[in-house]
Amino acid sequence: MPIDFIPRQDDSFKAWFDAFTAYAQAHAAELGLSPAQAAELVAKRDAWDAGFGRHIEARNAAMGATAEKDRLRKEAEQMIRFCSGYIQRRRETTNDQRVSLGLRIPDRKPTPLSPDAVLRISPPMLILDWSLRGQITIHFGPNPSDEHRNGLPEGVKGVRLWCAPADPEKDLEHLAWEWLADDTRSPYLHVHRVPGTVFYRAQYIDRKLRLGPLGGPVSASVTL
Repeated sequence: MPIDFIPRQDDSFKAWFDAFTAYAQAHAAELGLSPAQAAELVAKRDAWDAGFGRHIEARNAAMGATAEKDRLRKEAEQMIRFCSGYIQRRRETTNDQRVSLGLRIPDRKPTPLSPDAVLRISPPMLILDWSLRGQITIHFGPNPSDEHRNGLPEGVKGVRLWCAPADPEKDLEHLAWEWLADDTRSPYLHVHRVPGTVFYRAQYIDRKLRLGPLGGPVSASVTL
């Protein structure tokens, strides 16, 4: 199928249509266009410009309304969490009250943890930030790109982090891996005093301190 000469994107179409109309109107006789045809072309261009302008205004208004809605929801959720946390912690609060409020009923009996449950959980993902000199921030967990939605999986106590300096003579599995830290909350800040490339891996730890499978290595470059 031949490529259409008319731009598909509205912004590009507007610029192209304006140039097309301006030239066609100025050279209508040379191009064989009647005055009526040239006038109709200008009218169609003006109508399009007006419609496109209304579209941009509506889009900007919608974006502003969405941002306002998101801000108000965030403030509302903060207040809801404060109130619900206070209510949940009160000894006098009954389960009937929790149900009426749409809150969870606390499980007073710990669920027995399967010995191999941690082995069935996918390893934590790692996102590294080395934008600051001499340090690497390690975001870890099931959703490290968004710390607000990065809670540990059920039954997991924390994450064990490993690190190893790059070695061109060894493959990734045979680097000099060393224990870095056990952490329960992302992110972890690793301070360096030597520049170079560093690799990291991680695995989950359950409440009985049993280890899950190791995740794949990720690397970062340290500058001082």
